[in-house]
Formats: sequence, C-alpha cells, structure tokens
Amino acid sequence: MPVYQIAKLNIKINPLYPETLKRLEPFLSRAKDFDFDATATEKEITDYIRENNYSFPPHLVEGSVILTKICRTVLSCYDGFFFHSSSLMLDGEAYVFTAASGTGKSTHTSLWRRHFGDRVVMINDDKPVIRCIDGRFWICSTPWMGKSEIGTNIDVPIRAVYVLQRGEKNSAVRVSTAKVFRQLLEATLVPGEAKNMSRLLELYDGLFSQVPLFLLSCNTEEEAAVTAYNAANKEQLK
Repeated sequence: MPVYQIAKLNIKINPLYPETLKRLEPFLSRAKDFDFDATATEKEITDYIRENNYSFPPHLVEGSVILTKICRTVLSCYDGFFFHSSSLMLDGEAYVFTAASGTGKSTHTSLWRRHFGDRVVMINDDKPVIRCIDGRFWICSTPWMGKSEIGTNIDVPIRAVYVLQRGEKNSAVRVSTAKVFRQLLEATLVPGEAKNMSRLLELYDGLFSQVPLFLLSCNTEEEAAVTAYNAANKEQLK
C-alpha cells in the first residue's frame, strides 16, 4: 500500500479511484513506515454522499474524505490544522491569504506573481495545512489545490498571514485574532470535541504570537501586492 508525504508526515492511503491516485502521485514517498492511515473506504464515501446530499463524482468525494481524515488527525496528534487559504513562497518564506470563497484570494496572489516574477512559488491555492514543528509554524501543501490546481509539494515557514477583503484602496493593518476571529474559524475545520477545539485555539494563539496577522483591504492592481509585502517587511518596496 502506498505511502505519501503530506504536511511532513508519512500517510498511508490506498486510493480507490484512478483520479485520486493521479492527484496523490506528486506526494508519493519512498518510506515504508507511516504515521497514520487516511484511506477512505467505500462505505465512508457512500455515507458521505448520502449525508451531504452530494451529486459529485465518487473520486471527488474520496478526496474530501481523505483530506478530512488527514486534517482531523493532524489537529489531534500532530500540532496542526487545515487552513483554507491561498499561500505563496517569496524568498524562502510563506505569505498566507485567507478569505471567504469568491473574495479574490487567487486574484491577489496572481498580483504577487506578476510583480515579483520568478521569486514567487505558489504553495497551495486553496487547501494547505499549517503545522507547528520544533516551535516554528510551517504552511504545508496538500494534493488538493482548488479549482486552479496551482501549487507545489513544499513546506515553508510562515512570514505573515492576511485576512483579505475587497476595497477600493489598498491597506494592510495589523490586527489581533479577536478582531478577525470569525474569519479565522471559517478558514478551518472546527472540531466537535472540546479537547480538539481547545487544541485548535492553542495553535492559533501560538501562530499569531509568532507570526503577524493583517487585515488586508485590496483592489486588483499590483500595488495591492506591494502594500501587503510592505506591511510584513522592514525593507519596503516602492
């Protein structure tokens, strides 16, 4: 049974559908041992479709079940959590942008690619995982990268996190977690168990005591990328 390296963990997954196998392939590991099993069974897929009244193809549901298993296990056992966001690497550090679907996360990160060119590498455009490893927070790509399918199998230390909203003028203001707490919770899978909810809040506290959090109002001009970059860096661009 194949083992895949996702979020710096070796995860056993036995895909039932060829589409899922192809999606996972770039994350294939040579490891023989594994940290946990995230395989989706036929029953789990069928139950998921029935409970959520889905009409999606089974291979897409399989991916959802696998990703959910990974995210729940990472939270309960491996100091991490799912974070719905578009994330990029610039000069070896990650910039992470979260917002409700349709707000313009992908549009904003495209401005970074246009402005900074080859210095930018997309990490994951939709469904990465954040983990605390040896006291430092990393954003880790997963095989699920959103409609655009933009991303790379890399894990990168986080430089800054932004809660993005549309605006006519560009501004990036550092905020507390309390100021944008609703948006932060909407960006993750909220656990039903009190123990795991407490763990999630501890991880949020740890992340944002180490990494600056900004409320980013932005338009679709390249200046928006410069504004976001300058907010997190002492050496500012013009």
